[in-house]
Amino acid sequence: MRPAVVDTSVASMMFRRRTSSTPYEMLLVNYEPCVSFQTIAEMRHGALLAQWGARTREELESFLNGFSLIGYSDELATAWAEVMVDAQRAGRRLEAADAWIAATARLLNAPLLTHDKDFSPEAVPSITVHRFAE
Repeated sequence: MRPAVVDTSVASMMFRRRTSSTPYEMLLVNYEPCVSFQTIAEMRHGALLAQWGARTREELESFLNGFSLIGYSDELATAWAEVMVDAQRAGRRLEAADAWIAATARLLNAPLLTHDKDFSPEAVPSITVHRFAE
């Protein structure tokens, strides 16, 4: 099965069982859902910041285990640099954290599922972005 990268905004909606995640979940039926190490860090950061209890943090970890984790590698670092340059050349600013997630999609040659308007075909022309606006 081909991979698809789920960014933090979509993973968060899925974890919270928001109806806005439905189009993304329907799209994932045909893919192996993957997350970047950056998404794991951001989700855990949110849980700590919100002072979630042990049970909710355990639920989060169980949820995250349902994804294939794409960790740091030298190839990913190169893809990150390429994504950052692509965005700069397109006149767009991409946050470093977002660039790790976009680089993961680029490295895997996989679509990126995001609800974040900062990801756009103009900002990251080297990847396919699926974004369902509200």
